Amino acid sequence: MKLEAEFNRIEEVAAAFNTHYEVFKYMKGLTQDLGMNAFLLMTLPTVDSVEIGATKIITNWPAEMVDYYDAHNLMIDSPVIRRMLRSTSPFNYDVEAINTDRGGGKKSTVIELFKRYGMEKGAYFPVHDAAGGRGAMSVSGPRNFSMIEMAKLLFIATLIYDRLSQLTLNENHKPIAFTSSELDCLRLTAGGRKSAEIAKLLDLTENAVNNHIGSAIKKLGCATRTQAVVSALRLNVIRV
Repeated sequence: MKLEAEFNRIEEVAAAFNTHYEVFKYMKGLTQDLGMNAFLLMTLPTVDSVEIGATKIITNWPAEMVDYYDAHNLMIDSPVIRRMLRSTSPFNYDVEAINTDRGGGKKSTVIELFKRYGMEKGAYFPVHDAAGGRGAMSVSGPRNFSMIEMAKLLFIATLIYDRLSQLTLNENHKPIAFTSSELDCLRLTAGGRKSAEIAKLLDLTENAVNNHIGSAIKKLGCATRTQAVVSALRLNVIRV
């Protein structure tokens, strides 16, 4: 009964999500509670999609890691992606073991990258939406998961991906016009820069930077910088 009650609670929480940012906050908290470091909700790539930046829906992967991953074309011939395209079964991974047979110099590159950010182990959970679109959730960190944890996380992945697809279908975003300064400030904020640093980089006053960011926050219908960055990344307003 305890496990059933927990699953019922998870179902209620997922059904109550009204924004992508609420999903982001939930996943961030879940990841921390599990003692892990990163999460990713993504669409599974087609043959035309070769960048993680183009497939991610919501993630807390560091922006510099995503840039490095894409710059080195690590999605091409990824054993993780290949496995999820062949099977819908969830699986634990170890970055060294799953890349054992990877060639082209990518084996050492990807192992070093994931270890650098404390994402050497974890699990992937292939899912799909009501229209048949395929996606996945991953949680990464220093360990793998037990069978009970895998079952619970697969349930969470299924509910969250379904809810995200509903939110996306229900959204009706009007085109938003941003100034170049607003976009520059958003992009640098997404990269972890503070207002004072942005001011120096863009040769602006700190007050001007805060005004540009405040304007962008309002245009995106958000309340905080973090919410605005998440929304801007999801809508492809900016790339970092």
